[in-house]
Amino acid sequence: MSIFRRATAFLLLAAMAMPALLGNAAARAETLHPLEDVVAAATRAATDAAQAQGYRDLEITARPLDSRLRLQACSESLETFSSPNASVLGPVSVGVRCAQPSAWTLYVRLDVSTRATLPVLTDNLPRGTVISERDLTLVERTITNATDAVILDPQQAIGLELVRPASAGSTLRHSQLRPPQLIARGQTVTLIAGSEGLQVTMQGRAMANAAAGDRLLVTNLASGRRVEGIVSADGSVHIP
Repeated sequence: MSIFRRATAFLLLAAMAMPALLGNAAARAETLHPLEDVVAAATRAATDAAQAQGYRDLEITARPLDSRLRLQACSESLETFSSPNASVLGPVSVGVRCAQPSAWTLYVRLDVSTRATLPVLTDNLPRGTVISERDLTLVERTITNATDAVILDPQQAIGLELVRPASAGSTLRHSQLRPPQLIARGQTVTLIAGSEGLQVTMQGRAMANAAAGDRLLVTNLASGRRVEGIVSADGSVHIP
């Protein structure tokens, strides 16, 4: 066979094989799972988790995935998961898993925030201040941390006492507040024993500081005995 004929035959074979090669390449390209689907699945999971804890008006931003990732197309719905005690606000990590036909797992990092109206202090307040309505104003803020410990309703703070100084514009947490002190250590208090039908009152000396609802040890001034009672809102101590 001449060189010309061999070259012609080679070109014909190459031309016949080219569609198959291109078809295989296209098929391989079609088997890749879109990264956008992975991010969308993680975003839906993060949204559901935050809404399940009562958060609304969410803003969720996914951190970009590496564009070089090549994930085989999943033949089933993507599965999402996260740690049981993971926070639903702030930096969040959501796992996205494919089981078939080729198993793979990818973690997507997201930033989750919400808008909420919160009471904040109108002025700098010292330790021991009893919060009143004029000390608070409502503002809308972006929240990126769980609000379990934050005061959301002004009524939850009014009438309570600051355990440490707080600055103007700051939110209040439950740990910063306590019922105001009604009784000081060494103070003379009224002890009340018995039921509503028959009550006995006597004088006692408080052995510690106390607020309404606290259990307090009191020395009975008449007998010298120590008894324990519960502090009432009026400052008296009721012995069960």
